[in-house]
Amino acid sequence: MKKILSILLIGGIVVQTFAKTDVKVGGILEAGIDIDNKAHKDETEYKKIGFGKIDISVYPAKKVRAEFGFEYDREKDSLTIDKLYGQYNFSDFGTIRVGYTKKAFGLEEKAGLDERYFHKRSIVRSGLKDLIFLGHDLTFQYRHRLDKNWRLIGGFSLTEDNDRYLQNYSIEYGTKNTDIILATIIRHYTPPEKSITTFVSSLSAKHAAKLFVAETELTFGLNPKIKSWEDRDAYICGFRMQEYFPINVKTKTLRQIIPIAEAVFYSEDLESEIFDVQLRTGLTLGFAKNSAFQWRNTYGTIQRINLKDSERELRRRRFDSEAVVIF
Repeated sequence: MKKILSILLIGGIVVQTFAKTDVKVGGILEAGIDIDNKAHKDETEYKKIGFGKIDISVYPAKKVRAEFGFEYDREKDSLTIDKLYGQYNFSDFGTIRVGYTKKAFGLEEKAGLDERYFHKRSIVRSGLKDLIFLGHDLTFQYRHRLDKNWRLIGGFSLTEDNDRYLQNYSIEYGTKNTDIILATIIRHYTPPEKSITTFVSSLSAKHAAKLFVAETELTFGLNPKIKSWEDRDAYICGFRMQEYFPINVKTKTLRQIIPIAEAVFYSEDLESEIFDVQLRTGLTLGFAKNSAFQWRNTYGTIQRINLKDSERELRRRRFDSEAVVIF
């Protein structure tokens, strides 16, 4: 007789069948409102937030895992594949991963939707994605664990247009309260007329204390667009600092109050002396066990500063309010 046992866990659902195949399902749903005031254009957009993501992990045999991830974004009105890869642990310390997945980079890129409290990621992350450093590409990756704290990752990725390929290297150190990541992505652009190689590196650290969690990330690299269009070296520089304060509340409904603040600096060309500053703050209320239901409210601004002309321009104001379910 076939027996199916379903066990509800914190991170998802584990289904164990008679064939000893485990399936884990986890995800997040977001619904709310996004008010985006583009101050430099004197216009405001009112958008409804509707976002859902489901991650499925299948363990068909010992040391073998398959990962599927699907996303629906109301703003884009599309259902897309977020990740799709297979993984084989050929030893206690070595793992091979092949498929469509993220490259190993800093803490912000590594964090899932359930681990961050802003609906949009920072201007550093969005800037690097526009420069085709980050994103989900066809990737071959080797992951090597030195001991319980240290891990090395090396990878090779190919973009959809086949004109670009990327090398990716990362050193990660992690304990119960501290994470440190040093990562580099080398981007090769190989059109018929000229080959261009650029890079971006990140050093990030996170520490969880008793009363707060602090996170910093420094990014530095070579801008591929300016290298291609203007044939000169233009250096990318970014810095992100975030702190949040999880306050546990001993009631049956409200479980956590989480104030959060973040400051971000980003320049795509240091020589231009023009850079953007993003300031964000927010308050998240967590309900039910493990704050599985959250109400997130955030407000942020982006200013452009021109040191050469001593000018400061407000580019954006943004307010988000959304209900989030984590399962």
